[in-house]
Amino acid sequence: MQAVVGTKPLCSRLSSGDGAAILVADFQPLTAAPRLSWLVSEAAAGHSVHQVDPRGALSGDRLYATLPELAEEAAAVFRAGEPAAAGRRVFVVGHCSAAALSLQIAGRLAGDRDVTAILVQPTWPGTEHVTERYAEFQGKLGEGSRPQPDLDGDPWSCVAGMEQLMTEGLAGVAKRLGLSKAPLAFSELLVSYRTWLAFLLACRNDQPVKVPSAAVAISVLTDEPGFVLPGEAPGRCKITPPPPAERPDAVTPELAKHVLDQVNSY
Repeated sequence: MQAVVGTKPLCSRLSSGDGAAILVADFQPLTAAPRLSWLVSEAAAGHSVHQVDPRGALSGDRLYATLPELAEEAAAVFRAGEPAAAGRRVFVVGHCSAAALSLQIAGRLAGDRDVTAILVQPTWPGTEHVTERYAEFQGKLGEGSRPQPDLDGDPWSCVAGMEQLMTEGLAGVAKRLGLSKAPLAFSELLVSYRTWLAFLLACRNDQPVKVPSAAVAISVLTDEPGFVLPGEAPGRCKITPPPPAERPDAVTPELAKHVLDQVNSY
């Protein structure tokens, strides 16, 4: 089964404006729920809002990329697309597991402008997170007995191996449904699962978390009691509680407003 979509742009502009630039690193959920970047762009009148989509950048023939590679690419694309923004403050927003990537992007942009990283309910995916998500995806395919991937080997081979096993699982689903071949939706599902796993693996492989210098201000929206940025002393971050939500990872217009409140507080 071949992937049905090519590699998408890692960084793309959603809206324009003369105010501070806002880069939002986030993901399309495995549902039709809105993305934080879309909600921020709809509410951020006067700001230039850019979407950083690491899963999209891994959706074609590019099976894997390290966080430093993704961060360098996103920073370069942003600079090329916003040459007039060199004198304006930049905010790099990272949602959930995009936190580490956002910190690295912020560090690369800090050399020639004021930069603030805003982490929204940050998480730091490790080995357990990758294996749990892989097992979850296999379970959805009715393939719960498949072996766990070797995460310590070559990451490109690891992702390719997981993709092959999931491809076999989807072929089994199609056969059980009496289909002569897997439908297009199955290919799209395979890409969705693979890109999640590839990005989580990149996060796992880049630990410990790289925190930019003190030149980058860091604001965190979290309901985690006593949150401390990994490897840093308490007090490194400005901590603000997010709006109430049914789930910590829920994306709502109220959450986007809280993000913009942080932007407007600088």
